[in-house]
This record gives sequence, structure tokens and C-alpha cells, in this order.
Amino acid sequence: MPSEIIKLPSDISNKIAAGEVVERPFNVVKELLENSIDAGADKIDIEINDGGLSLIKVSDNGRGILPDDLPNTIERYATSKIKRFEDIYSINSYGFRGEALAAISSVSDFKIHSRRDCYDGFVLIKNFGENFVIKPSPIPYGTTVEVANLFQKIPVRKKFLKNSNSEYREILKFIKCFASINFNVTLKLIKDGEVVLDLIKDNCMIDRVKKIFNEAPLFEFKNRYGTLNIEGVLSTPDNQKFRKDYIITSVNKRIIKDFGIMQSIINAYHRLIPENRYPFAFINLNISGEDLDVNVHPTKMAVKFFNSNDIFSFVYDSIKTELNRLTLSSSYVTQSNQEADKKDEIYKTTNPELKYNIDLEKILSSEKEISVSESYANYSDADKEIKIIGQLFKTVILCEIKDELVFIDQHIAHERVLFEKYKNLKNSIPSIVLYEPIIMDVSYEDREILSTNMEILNKFGFEIEFFGKDSLKISSIPSSLLKRDPVEELKNIIEEINSLKVAENDKIPLIMSCKNAIKSGDYLTYFEMEELVTNLFKTSNPYTCPHGRPIIFKMNKESIYKKFHR
Repeated sequence: MPSEIIKLPSDISNKIAAGEVVERPFNVVKELLENSIDAGADKIDIEINDGGLSLIKVSDNGRGILPDDLPNTIERYATSKIKRFEDIYSINSYGFRGEALAAISSVSDFKIHSRRDCYDGFVLIKNFGENFVIKPSPIPYGTTVEVANLFQKIPVRKKFLKNSNSEYREILKFIKCFASINFNVTLKLIKDGEVVLDLIKDNCMIDRVKKIFNEAPLFEFKNRYGTLNIEGVLSTPDNQKFRKDYIITSVNKRIIKDFGIMQSIINAYHRLIPENRYPFAFINLNISGEDLDVNVHPTKMAVKFFNSNDIFSFVYDSIKTELNRLTLSSSYVTQSNQEADKKDEIYKTTNPELKYNIDLEKILSSEKEISVSESYANYSDADKEIKIIGQLFKTVILCEIKDELVFIDQHIAHERVLFEKYKNLKNSIPSIVLYEPIIMDVSYEDREILSTNMEILNKFGFEIEFFGKDSLKISSIPSSLLKRDPVEELKNIIEEINSLKVAENDKIPLIMSCKNAIKSGDYLTYFEMEELVTNLFKTSNPYTCPHGRPIIFKMNKESIYKKFHR
């Protein structure tokens, strides 16, 4: 009787396994960079073409591979990192599973050049899992891996990838984080022939982080408790982010995703920054291999801690202690959480003194042109059924509409009105010309985002242009930002463009409507409330804001009467 169960050929099993290890070009870059560090490299060059789909090339000055070991590099479960199972619990390297190169070489045109001191150089060539060949190669000491045409012969895998720009952004984000943690490594990144990063080795993490992210103010800290060591770079409370993406955690210099560590960091900033804002943080924990399990997932982006509560408490206490010390000794400033206790309101808001070329009468008259107001004489009879009762907590407008009591959040109501107006904006919003243009540092990633949105930003009052390779010149700003810091506002806009999960054409209108809307705590006159409510009900959707939050809460007359047993 024929057998129904067969052992898959290695070329097929490797392609299947590649789906766990190599999901995207980012995974290839991660594995190759980690291999370079494991080989003792302190100089790494990375070349990326077409978001990594056409080419990923990583060259290092590590110790190189012995000629006889080249064929073993593409064998699954072949590794030099461990000899027996128990070694998993005392790992001091990034790699140990012996899967990465086997997986990568099965889904690409693959070459690995290597030369060790006192040996000749050779190159192994393997195309999409076919038989390999080895030839002499005039490579200098070290290793170069070339991965070309990734997933080209596996269309089902390739169709799930994003466009080349999105894939490149994931790669760039990882390289920035990897380079920050491995600050003692010289690293160069080339994208489509252009040098994007060129980092000479640094003596400390904070110097490297400042070079890469242009963030300030930051401070570096270290702490130790028993076998636990922590080092990192943190933002002061006035440096706040809209997303958690800037909280990077690593264990033994292995970048990981761990909710518990991330939440410990966020909790340490409680009451020092507003809700829904996050710090900028790079944290590396040094933990004994006996206290964690790194063999959780093929990508090695997750680990398990055997004493997780102790570790989370150690992270929280270390950061909280540093923040408390900072508040007592520094002059940094921030916006305190309005709900914080008085004793926690250590920081106060300051606005930089900016010089503007302003004609106030012109600005005030221009503002009227983009006002949400219309003549009350044009209101319909239905509009006049709205009876404004008043303002509650300087945040909620109370209305009587027919037989219902209606609560309207003034900020998100105005946001909805402005969003629909901005979506159909024909003329540019009034702007303020600065006496002296402001020069702002921008990263390569931010430059790409601004380039894509330059036209619509100009329409909303920003006159900006690139000034050299890493700088931006701001010549004009929207009049609504008169009393704010243009650099911080533009940084926030870039962050929100990158994080918002809405249609591209909606992002800038949504961001600007939120920035320009009436705020919670703003006092409104009766006419202003009447004007806002009427315009709200003229929008296409008066019940939810563009972010999806509810604008209106209603109680009918019968429900209210029942409270009085009527």
C-alpha cells in the first residue's frame, strides 16, 4: 500500500519555514545585522534598493566564515552559537536557531561572500533554494550578504507586502533602533544609491540617539539591582509623543516587543505628562540568560521572563527615581497633566519668544473668512427649534431640541465643522510671515513625509522648503499658530500624519481641524454656542467626530421625568 505521509524535500520545507522567519524585507535586514554583530563586526554597511525587494546588501568587517563552513550557512538548524539544548539558557548572541540564512536563501537570489584572516575568500551562490555553487571571491576580510529579488518567485507572499516606500520605512525604523542600542558600531545606510545614515561609533547611547533622532531634551541613566542592569535614554516630560512607537525596549541588546516593560515605562511618567501622550525612551536590560527564554518565536522579537514582576518593578522604579531626581535638579519645563495633584505639578508651560511680521487687522479680518459662522437670518425653521440652555464645565453645550436634552462636546463639534470645511477648502488659509525664517532639523523619514504633503501644507498656511540635506526652512505659519512654537507644531503634524489610520487626503484636514477647534475649557458666549450648534447640524455627520468619537449625548423628556417619579 502506498504511503500517504511523505517527508517534504528540503527546498519546499525551507520555503515554508521562511514564512515564519522572513515575512518582509525588514526581517532580512534584522537577521543579517544581528549576524554581523555576532561575528564581532564594528563596521557595517547596508545597501537597500526598492524597499529591499530588489536588493538588500549587508557588508561587515567581522571575523568571516571558514571556507569549509560556507555550505553549512544555508543548512537549516546549522549554527555555531550552541552545541546542546541547555546552551539556549546561557545565550550571549543574537542568533542560535540556525534558520535565518536557510530561509532567506530559499526565497531570493542569494550570495554570501566571506573571508577569514589567513584564508582565501569565497562566494556561495544559491537562487531560490536551488543547488548552490561556491567560487573564489576577492573580498576583503569580513562577510557580505546579497539578497536580490526577494519573493519574486513566490507571488502569493509578495502580494501581501506593502509598497516599496512602506517597506523601506520599516527597515529604516529598525536600523535606527538597532544603531542606537549598538552605539559602539560604525554604520552606514544607503538607499537607492543615496547615503541616508553615516554613523561613526559613539562612546555612549545618548550621543548616538541624538544624532539619529534629533530629539531634545534627553537624559541618560543606569541602574543595577542584583543581576539586573538597566541603561537607557529618556525624554524629559516636556518632550512628548502621540504614539508609543518611540518607546524602544531591548534585552541584552536584542530589540523586543514586550507590553509589560513598555507599560512600566509609561507608568513611570504618570502625572508628569498628559493622558494619551507618551515619552521618548530607549531601554536596554541586561539579564542573565538563566532568567529568560529567548526561544519563544522564530523572529526572536519576544522573550519570556522567569521573574517578570520583579523585572517590571525594577524598570518602573529605576525610571521613576531618575524622573524624581530630574524634577528636583533641572530647569526643564513641560505641560503638567491638569488632573494631577498640586504636588505633582512640577513643570510649567513656557512659550518661546517668536518674532512675527504681523498686520493684526488683516489677520482678524482674514480669520472671519474661514469662520464657521453664517448669518443667523439664513437659518431654516428647523434650525430655530434648537434652544441653547448654556455651557456646562466650559466644555459641553446644553441644548433643548424638541423633547430631548442634548449634550454637545464643543471641541469635537467644532472639529467636525472645521474638518468638513477644510476638506472642501479652495483658498489658502491666512498665514503669518516670520521676520526671520526658522531652520528645523529633519530626519530622512520626516523629509519623505513632508515632501509628500508639501502642497497641502502650503494650502494650510505653512510656507516651508528644504534647506540642505537635513534641514527645513519655515518662512510662514498659519495664523492660528500665532502663540505656539512652529517647530514643535510641525513635528507633531509629522507624527500624526505617520500615525493616523485614515485616507491620505483626510490627514492634514483632520490634523488642522483638531488644532484649530475650540478647546475644552474655552468660555463661549450664547451667540457662539448657537452658531456652533447650528453649523454642526449642517454637516454630513453631526454625531461623530472625524476620529470616530461621539459628539452628542441625548436624554429624552420621559427619562428625565422618571428621575422625579413623574
